[in-house]
Amino acid sequence: MKKNILLLLIYTSFLPLITQQNATYSQPPQWSEKVIWYQIFVERFNNGDPSNDPTVETTTVANMKIVPPKGWKTSSWTSNWYKRQPWEQNSNQDFNAIVQFRRYGGDLQGVLNKLDYLEELGITAVYFNPLNDSPSLHKYDARN
Repeated sequence: MKKNILLLLIYTSFLPLITQQNATYSQPPQWSEKVIWYQIFVERFNNGDPSNDPTVETTTVANMKIVPPKGWKTSSWTSNWYKRQPWEQNSNQDFNAIVQFRRYGGDLQGVLNKLDYLEELGITAVYFNPLNDSPSLHKYDARN
């Protein structure tokens, strides 16, 4: 399973180079029709390495003046989603605004730690949300 995911990541990295010559994109690749996909939003999947957890610095967008509230810290995986964390209670922002600052510390090591679990579920391919360094929760705005 681990080798398959690694090969899939390598393959998809070089796919544009492989398919450039007169490729038609009206049909998905045949191999993709035979897999069972699982989408992973890494930050919310599993924290495998607490030493690389988000910090105030990594969640701050200085040029836009987006800074986590005073007392900010990563949230517990088992916390009640609708209950404000202690650091959230110090903010006057509404619930929808404040939850954008929540981080749980999920990382690639956490995904690797759960590959056996994914295999038990019958998963044969993983679709990752963006994995790049970014201050936002969704990671679509790469920092570099």
